Amino acid sequence: MPHPPRHWLLYLCLSTALLHAAFQSIRVLVSYRILALGGDATTIGAVTALYAIVPLIAAVRMGRVVDRGHTTAILRSGIVVTTVGAGLIALSSGLFVLAAGNVVLGLGQLLVTVSGQAFVSILSPPGQLDRGFAGLTLGVSVGQAVGVPVAGVIAATTGDGNGSVETTGALLVMTVFSLLSLPLVLGLREPPGSGRTAEDGAPQSILSMLATKGMKPAMLSSLVVLASVDLVVAYLPLLGEQFGFGVLLVSILLTARTMASIVSRALLPWALRRIPRRWLLVSATAGTIVPVALLPLVPNPWVIGALLAVCGMFWGVGQPLTMTWVVELVAPADRASALAVRLTGNRLGQVAVPMVAGAIAGVAGVASIFWVTAALLSAAATTTWRSVRH
Repeated sequence: MPHPPRHWLLYLCLSTALLHAAFQSIRVLVSYRILALGGDATTIGAVTALYAIVPLIAAVRMGRVVDRGHTTAILRSGIVVTTVGAGLIALSSGLFVLAAGNVVLGLGQLLVTVSGQAFVSILSPPGQLDRGFAGLTLGVSVGQAVGVPVAGVIAATTGDGNGSVETTGALLVMTVFSLLSLPLVLGLREPPGSGRTAEDGAPQSILSMLATKGMKPAMLSSLVVLASVDLVVAYLPLLGEQFGFGVLLVSILLTARTMASIVSRALLPWALRRIPRRWLLVSATAGTIVPVALLPLVPNPWVIGALLAVCGMFWGVGQPLTMTWVVELVAPADRASALAVRLTGNRLGQVAVPMVAGAIAGVAGVASIFWVTAALLSAAATTTWRSVRH
């Protein structure tokens, strides 16, 4: 294969950082915008689930397209779609338009996620997948660390003082962040001949992938970690309102988790040389069960910040390690499809878990969300341990 473009991983990570600054901060701001438009905890759960509807349906199809050699086009299209979705949310004046914008934003994240992960699997040198995925997810964490506090500061300083949170200015800034990621990837292209060829044979079926030993535990671990992050991002604002926390404080608390993920992902290559991979995979879920369960019990921002930092450290290693776990279970020509199957599982969790959580919160209160999350983490930790212990 020809040499990849110079500094390809750096440009991909910078673009990813800008995009995820937009994704994460918009998702936090959407919760406040729903409340301002008259929605409640159940509405937040429904709109959060809508974010994953189209990706749930289209992820595998996009993976097949990428495997056929269209990675570049999918990445560029994803950035455009993301910008459109962010703009719709920023300009929404009702729950229907806001929900539609969330669907478009979710499609944009699907496109940039599948193509970005595919670039790592295509361009990474042999034996360097962990480094590539750690770099990509580090870009995600850096973007979240920058985007959420920036959005929080803008929202806090543009409010009208009547108790509601003004989100339009912050959402427009995040729309610009998304658009700025496009120039960074214009020089990024997959090498000629990197797509599926006749020599590769027929694509591996989805059922065959799922039947591969280790695939289901890898998907469950990834799904639960991502769903846990989503629930914390969506419901910490609501919990914060109960505790009397302002939007800026909630943004800072969420940033504590993100900063911890940055540290753990930056140190992941070092950790893999010293700690068995199986222990790191199990810790991604097992290490966060107690901290998540304690969040609604301690209305102290310092303690909550510390608990979220612990969660961030462990959740930070979960995504890159499950990416490598998944792609190593299939042939190189099916890697994008395998990552898309993993992403479909993630999106299934993002649809089902918030809907169930929102219904539970409407009956049992916001605190129950965090206890349900802890139970899911326990189940995923058990399944991962059973798969990797031998």
